[in-house]
Amino acid sequence: MSKIIFIDESGTLPDPKDKIIIVAAVGVDVVDDLLDVIKKVRSQIQSNKKEKQISEIKFYKAGDRTKTIFLQELIKKQIDIFVVIVDKVSQIIPDTPENFALISYFLLEECFLFYRNEKIDKVVFDKHFGREYDQSEFNKKLSYLLGKEINFLHLDSQNNPEVNSADMVAGSLLWKYSGKNDKFYNIIKDRIISEKFINWKEARKRFFDKIKNLS
Repeated sequence: MSKIIFIDESGTLPDPKDKIIIVAAVGVDVVDDLLDVIKKVRSQIQSNKKEKQISEIKFYKAGDRTKTIFLQELIKKQIDIFVVIVDKVSQIIPDTPENFALISYFLLEECFLFYRNEKIDKVVFDKHFGREYDQSEFNKKLSYLLGKEINFLHLDSQNNPEVNSADMVAGSLLWKYSGKNDKFYNIIKDRIISEKFINWKEARKRFFDKIKNLS
């Protein structure tokens, strides 16, 4: 059976206040499993009149109860979680297709290693770049780094809520590694296949030649 990988990030590259960036991937066989999670969460929220109703279930919009229900439902499904923690050291990093492609490369490297005997049907990003040109440049640069052509999609999570599974995972990891708390991380930690740390300066230095070619 082929795999579909959903990717989203938490934290901001150019913001010096964000010391770390989390990029998370959720691998799944059946997209309907992720949509089922959202239906169950909405059903439980709607049954509680005191719970704040939100148009889209995103980590930083949802209340603690919603986060907990979502993550508890998510780990009941056949999913695999992969995470890259980028240590920015409070740098201002331009949010370019090149830079985001490099970070995404480290994440997908782990995904492809784990799924080396399985087919990757597509890799879906929560739309990071609004312009089609930037999306195209990102796809080219990431394919170059990976050394293979992949079916990359950039989808709006409002119209494709299954992407929010990666957002909820990324937010949980950011709360842990930014020192806020680890209660949401603890819900999903047993489903994490890879939790990779990279230092931005070292990563750029290590891939200097390839990055030069990207430019």
